Amino acid sequence: MYQRRSRLQNLVVMMLDCICIAVSLVVANYIRNGRFFYSDNERMDFGLLLGVCLTVYLGVNLFRNLNSNIFLRGPLHELFCIVRNNALLLAGSAVILYFMSFLDAYSRLVFLYFILLDCLLMFLIHQLWKRVLPVLYQYFGETRKLLLVADSEYAEALAQDMKGMKDYSYELTGIVLMDQKTEEETFEDIAVVCDAAGLIEYCKNASLDEVIVAVKGVEGASTAGFSDGAKLLSVLTIMETLAEMGITIHYRIPVPRLAGAHQKVLSQFGRFYTVTYANRVVPVGQVLMKRMLDMAGALVGCVVLAALTLIAGPLIKLESPGPVFFAQKRVGRNGRIFKMYKFRSMYADAEERKKELMSQNEMDGLMFKMENDPRITRVGRFLRRTSLDEFPQFLNILKGEMSLVGTRPPTLDEFAQYSPYHKKRLSFRPGLTGMWQVSGRSDITDFEEIVRLDVEYIDNWSIGLDIKILLKTVLQVFQGSGAK
Repeated sequence: MYQRRSRLQNLVVMMLDCICIAVSLVVANYIRNGRFFYSDNERMDFGLLLGVCLTVYLGVNLFRNLNSNIFLRGPLHELFCIVRNNALLLAGSAVILYFMSFLDAYSRLVFLYFILLDCLLMFLIHQLWKRVLPVLYQYFGETRKLLLVADSEYAEALAQDMKGMKDYSYELTGIVLMDQKTEEETFEDIAVVCDAAGLIEYCKNASLDEVIVAVKGVEGASTAGFSDGAKLLSVLTIMETLAEMGITIHYRIPVPRLAGAHQKVLSQFGRFYTVTYANRVVPVGQVLMKRMLDMAGALVGCVVLAALTLIAGPLIKLESPGPVFFAQKRVGRNGRIFKMYKFRSMYADAEERKKELMSQNEMDGLMFKMENDPRITRVGRFLRRTSLDEFPQFLNILKGEMSLVGTRPPTLDEFAQYSPYHKKRLSFRPGLTGMWQVSGRSDITDFEEIVRLDVEYIDNWSIGLDIKILLKTVLQVFQGSGAK
């Protein structure tokens, strides 16, 4: 799934600036008059002034985004831009108030205090926002991991542009030089992760969301000049395989410069323009709605988890020694490794005994399932039958590692056996429940059928589908059909 790049960051900065304007006007008025608003006339005069200031600020931003390059500006440059923006704000507001015959109704000192306070407050807020935004991306797990795949002709310029963009929604994981086998460990301070021959295998096993491909045309492309192991592969074939994995691809396209038309509307990374291929493109609003639904559900689930731990914890400990919670490394969205939590439902040596039981696996494929698994304790069997052992995963949802609805995360040994097509089921954040769980999971023993259902969910995802799956899951739990 590809989240369409939006102007959300700029909208947040505009909202913060509007708050700064309102606060600065209130404080400036208080400093000048020594009081707030004691009459309706004073409140109406202040409301008019605030309305004019906000209208001018938003109007200027409508025609020219004043904060489009905010993350590229240093402190001095930032201060200069804020002073300039406030000068435009003051001038525009004064002109409007003059033609409305209200300019003389306001003290000149109020305007002076306002400009000084607004410049100071905006500067502090902008600097704070630049520091907070990267932390927010990390906390909510929305940083997209990006690989640069390029000919040496484009690689240097692309690497420099990507490093200079300061786009905190991306994390550069490495670079692949497609037209030569390099011995270099880094290129422009970005790690060279493999050569062209190892690209597919690297992408299959790596934690990776998106790839930028900047090579010469793919139509009938020859791989002459590639390393020996990649000569039989065209760039188009490589891109098809990456798309099969569910990885979003940004392919560089040549865009001519026209002297009479300076504006171009395409995806852009630095000076390079790309066309984006993805199995699903969704607007940022739907992604935020899904995350808000996850947070609300996780908070409720964690409250229930706290009460459940007080009851189940002692029972788990009494039946078999070991921890109350079981943490296992799982593979999440696009190959990210995380620890998934459950109530411990097995004996402490369950992982070691699994190898002895592999011959009795009832699943056709990479997953393991056994009807009467001897590793499960009596308390654990009850927890599994009622799905209560899943409740600790609300912690994973709260941390942003999982979602309420998604695809079930595989273990590390399962993931090691994945084909490129199997990895597509990881292009979505893993979920507590999902399509195949509510499609008769107890009857499905074919791993390929599970993958098909997961891919169907990814290709047809919507908030409405998530709600439908959640309702079906609740019904199954109350009917006693919840299972792993």
